[in-house]
Amino acid sequence: MSYPDQIAPETPRVQQTLRLPVSKLESLREWAVDGTGVTAAARVRDATGRVALVKNQWTDGWFLPGGGVEPNETPVEAARREVRGETGLDATIGAPLVVLDQTYRSENDENERFSAAYVVYSASATGSIPDPSRLGTTEDEITAARWFETIPENLHDGDLLRPYL
Repeated sequence: MSYPDQIAPETPRVQQTLRLPVSKLESLREWAVDGTGVTAAARVRDATGRVALVKNQWTDGWFLPGGGVEPNETPVEAARREVRGETGLDATIGAPLVVLDQTYRSENDENERFSAAYVVYSASATGSIPDPSRLGTTEDEITAARWFETIPENLHDGDLLRPYL
């Protein structure tokens, strides 16, 4: 198993604090404390330089395709699996671009609840992105997926990620 502070040690690192309701923190605790505590995502580009992004139900803005790393899975394997599941693309995963060292806190106080890492890899893929209904997504997951010529203004965590994309 990888530990968040050992993920891509030579890659640029950015600190991020996430303030969430206690109920949301508790729902993530098992993943962060007993699981891998790592999320893997990919900045997927095609041959023309377009970037594949996804949208979900639980927040505004566009995201890099990605998700939690499962036990006995490498972050690269997770990034590849998540890109496939969220966009239908078979991506070639490259080098890490940035790691967000995340601290999860309650929105009501400053107590640190747990830490995690969010690693973003470079990736490439070709092809069409199918309609989300054909991706087998659920209501709380992907609602849209598409190629973008440029990174949109409403990129989730765009202030942190944009310099590395």
